Amino acid sequence: MIRKAGIDDGSILEEIHAGEPPWENFEIYLKAIRDSGGDVFLYKDKGEIELLPFNGKAHVHVLWVQKGYRGKGIGSKLLAFAEEWAKRRGLKGLSVIPEDGNAIRFYEKNGFEVKDWQVKVIKDVKGCDVKVEPYYGNAPKFPNISAVYTSGLFLWNLHKKAPRVKFGDFTILLVDEGSCVNAFIYGERLNRRIVKVAECLAGKIRKRMFLQVWMKDWKILEEESFKKIGKVEWMEKIFT
Repeated sequence: MIRKAGIDDGSILEEIHAGEPPWENFEIYLKAIRDSGGDVFLYKDKGEIELLPFNGKAHVHVLWVQKGYRGKGIGSKLLAFAEEWAKRRGLKGLSVIPEDGNAIRFYEKNGFEVKDWQVKVIKDVKGCDVKVEPYYGNAPKFPNISAVYTSGLFLWNLHKKAPRVKFGDFTILLVDEGSCVNAFIYGERLNRRIVKVAECLAGKIRKRMFLQVWMKDWKILEEESFKKIGKVEWMEKIFT
């Protein structure tokens, strides 16, 4: 009933997403998920769930049911499967960022609670010279403290062609999104200095930089004249 997706399932997944899947190249996307310890699963080819280990939990990166098959319990069955998957790996719970109010109610119905908030911010930036080292090594030893909407290891594996630099104990991955640069910062704790470094680097690619961070780090960005453009809930279900 629920099976692991394969490379040949790209067309099925595109149909589930009505032609707008969350990837450009499914083969690269699937490899990045699996290289990060996660996987993609299908329910009767009408729904999918993508799971990634993240902060000691299984993060529901994507849960999507094809239009016309919603309200039939498919989403709840996929979440029940996710719980079993997580427990087999010794993970302590599930986490997710719901897309809207309907999604929040769905996750609450399935035992999730809002545990934290994240903020989306943007700023016009200018390129400037800063002494950094190109980074060609393995994934950073520290977790991602921006782009915290999903596993930093997954993002690292997905954007293999994006510039990567080292600054002290921090590592920065700069992803050109077209209208802005999404800066993925890896380190112990966000600070003004690393934000300034990211601004200089991003400004050499685009005139605008985007960050998504935990609410506890919003004050730093507010003082650095970033504009808040959104806020999202972080929900969790901890196993008992």
